[in-house]
Amino acid sequence: MLDNMTVKLKVNSPAVRDALIDGCASVIQFEKRDREREESTERVCGFDPERCERRVALATALDEQLEAGYVVVDVPVEVADGVARNVAEVIGEEMAALVCDTYDKRPCGFIRRAGGLMETLVALDAGIQPQVMPFDTFTLAHQ
Repeated sequence: MLDNMTVKLKVNSPAVRDALIDGCASVIQFEKRDREREESTERVCGFDPERCERRVALATALDEQLEAGYVVVDVPVEVADGVARNVAEVIGEEMAALVCDTYDKRPCGFIRRAGGLMETLVALDAGIQPQVMPFDTFTLAHQ
């Protein structure tokens, strides 16, 4: 269903690029851990080795785009959940750093990085929604 669906996403800062690269690594690590469980005695209910390999390949391809320095990347919808989760975690880390740093007289750096990350997260979500739920009549009626 989600095969070959991508969202074009602008990489607007080094913090965004790093968060997306870490998100790719997170997806790959998760899928490898799932595969290891399947190969061990702990069988994972519903494990699909083809899906696992596909997600690793998609995350690797996205990582290659990011490492190559593309300004706009194609985020496969099938791995967008893991990538978005990491971006959200980095936003949380930036906000926690802002709250904990009582000596910083200029919090603009934290806020700017977190704002850029939030912009990326919102753009990713907005790009995924029409592809995952194309016939959402409620959303269409309220636009």
